[in-house]
Amino acid sequence: MAIEDRNVPIGTRLVANYKKQTFVCAVEAEGEGLAFVLEDGTRHKSPSAAGSKVMGGGAVNGWRFWSIEGAAPAKPEKAPKAEKPAKEPKVRTPGGSRGPRLKKASSPKQAKSTATLYRMKDQENVPAGQALWFCRGCMDGFLVEGDVDPDACPQGHTNDDPELNAPAGLTAAQEAEVTA
Repeated sequence: MAIEDRNVPIGTRLVANYKKQTFVCAVEAEGEGLAFVLEDGTRHKSPSAAGSKVMGGGAVNGWRFWSIEGAAPAKPEKAPKAEKPAKEPKVRTPGGSRGPRLKKASSPKQAKSTATLYRMKDQENVPAGQALWFCRGCMDGFLVEGDVDPDACPQGHTNDDPELNAPAGLTAAQEAEVTA
């Protein structure tokens, strides 16, 4: 764990793990300042200089390299796991697992339709009792009172507007052919 308080008292022992080896550095008084003394007896003016010696001369931030002996190492926070979608059960023949598997019937692919108005997922910083919505027609957000789905945006765009709800890449006439 990195050293956050740089006013390290005399007598403190610093430890570091480098290349599967543990190194110790003692903080001692030296004149008006401090000395960072490694186990081999070498004295250094800073934890960075002592860490550099341990690493064979490479530059190092000593306040991050060393930890105070006995301090618990910081555990990295784990991101919450996303839920996995449910798996579709496998279809098998009545003969058991050794029989040939039945193929899932394929259906013709339909173009996806996108709603003109939709409720934004992020509702942070939205006043209480209101919801933030977005209109793909005017490309603007707007607030709605309560938990009611709006019929239209302030500019008048609606979810049943065929020009705005045509699947990507299709005109309203082409969509009418697909759905007919």
